[in-house]
Amino acid sequence: MNNNIDVLIIGAGPAGVAAGIGAKKEGAENVVVLERDWDLGGILQQCIHPGFGLRTFREELTGPEYMHRFIQQAHEAGVEFRTNTMVFQIDKNSNSVWTMNKERGIECLNPKSIVLTMGCRERPAGAIRIPGTRPAGIYTAGTAQRFVNMEGYMPGKRAVILGSGDIGLIMARRMIWEGAEVEGVYEVMSWPGGLRRNIAQCLDDYGIPFHLQTTVMKIHGADRLEGVTVAKVDDKMTPIKGTERYVPCDTLLLAIGLIPENELSRMAGLQIHPVTGGPVVNDLLQTSKPAIFAAGNVVIVYDLVDNVSDEGLIAGANAAKFAAGKISPDVRRISVKGGENVRLYSPQFVTGESDTIIYMRVTHPIEGACKVIAEPGLYTQKLRYARPGEMNEARIKAADIKAKPDLKEITIDIQPL
Repeated sequence: MNNNIDVLIIGAGPAGVAAGIGAKKEGAENVVVLERDWDLGGILQQCIHPGFGLRTFREELTGPEYMHRFIQQAHEAGVEFRTNTMVFQIDKNSNSVWTMNKERGIECLNPKSIVLTMGCRERPAGAIRIPGTRPAGIYTAGTAQRFVNMEGYMPGKRAVILGSGDIGLIMARRMIWEGAEVEGVYEVMSWPGGLRRNIAQCLDDYGIPFHLQTTVMKIHGADRLEGVTVAKVDDKMTPIKGTERYVPCDTLLLAIGLIPENELSRMAGLQIHPVTGGPVVNDLLQTSKPAIFAAGNVVIVYDLVDNVSDEGLIAGANAAKFAAGKISPDVRRISVKGGENVRLYSPQFVTGESDTIIYMRVTHPIEGACKVIAEPGLYTQKLRYARPGEMNEARIKAADIKAKPDLKEITIDIQPL
């Protein structure tokens, strides 16, 4: 049993490493980060393409380069890392954390505060129930990325990609670089799921066909994937008869969305938001249990790692404050509500203790001029467009909230001009 930890962080990806730095900067003495993998960095270990750090470091880095800078800062700050350590239980009554490690055995940790930074995971094939056989050759895009970038193994020579999430777009280009053919990217929605820059750099630059409102209807093959049947869909996502087409391939990569990794959050008894799939948090990144904080993709899935690191710093600092008794249990609880065009947003509550960024995604693309609003009269910002694949922000000042002592609810929305 270990009772000497001020801040315990679960997950050593970009949010977790940043949380360790934030906690140490706030004065926490004993900060421990647990990681189930053999090394630090989370998903960024396998993201060897450039495009990271443009906002945080003002230069273009690969995923490992981006993480190296944060890991170095964390080591210099005195953060303790424990790799190959699996958390298998969080007691919802005491917040005790049970871990398992080859060298240390089974331990029960009783920290003063906890930060959850487990990240997110990909939706598997079972989430969409495609009819047909279940041959070899079907992977999530992230699994294929790890095979190619870290294990040196090519999943196939002729690929179809279902879904237009960013990992799928990046893997389309990666497969081309490694000499494979990419027959096309098929997206069931009428708009892309990933960033526009990835559509341009990963598909357009390589002539990879991109088909909207099209999905995979059937999988063919016995031992190995031989092909898929694709078809156009209507506005209700129902396949349109007569549009079916057989596409030969030996590999199907799934980029059909990411969901927060929240088994531990549920185990701890935290309130889970029904839309984001992550813990309900306030602007301090404090969950429904005051001693437990959460940050990054475990709360809401971001498109930029810079936002994930920013949240990690905030969560770590506030967890350190809580451990030191500096966060009052009587903070305000102003609810945040999404408007007509916004369903996905975080945080869900605001205290008004500090300036706050509310992150949000639109439900449908708004291709013309529009505006982000936070009512009543807290924020307005004009945008050239708003797309579901790109996160938007409402920046609210603490002084404006404190000027409204009777404020009970904030409504955020993105509306056409």
